[in-house]
Amino acid sequence: MASIRMAALLLAAVGLAGCARDNSDALAVYRPAPGITEIVSGPIEAAPGHHLVMGDLNIPPGAPIPRHFHHGEEFLYVIGGSTVIARQGQEAMTLLPGQGIRIAPGTVHWGRAGPEGLRAVSSWVVPDGQPLRVPVPAPEGSAH
Repeated sequence: MASIRMAALLLAAVGLAGCARDNSDALAVYRPAPGITEIVSGPIEAAPGHHLVMGDLNIPPGAPIPRHFHHGEEFLYVIGGSTVIARQGQEAMTLLPGQGIRIAPGTVHWGRAGPEGLRAVSSWVVPDGQPLRVPVPAPEGSAH
């Protein structure tokens, strides 16, 4: 578990380091293509049988995030724009820059990028041999 906490701290540090300020001495910020760009992955020595995947999310305004779940934890940290995240059995929530969320293993979730899009850093603790994400069909007659 200590390695998971360290991964979350690293995730926050990466996000903070990449945030541009609103003044004239703003730092240049990497702008990946729309979608999810994998930025680093590898085994977690302190958690044998698991690996970490980190991604840079650049989601266009209003784009849907399809229903899915992960076999391991997901940590999401918003660095720009916003997103609405819905988790099965829980109220949907809006995340703004500087906010983050941990999504427990097996939790079905989905969402939508905000009106200005979404820039976020996400990390997933993935059990070896399992896919990063598992799609989940929306219930019949549902908008999600």
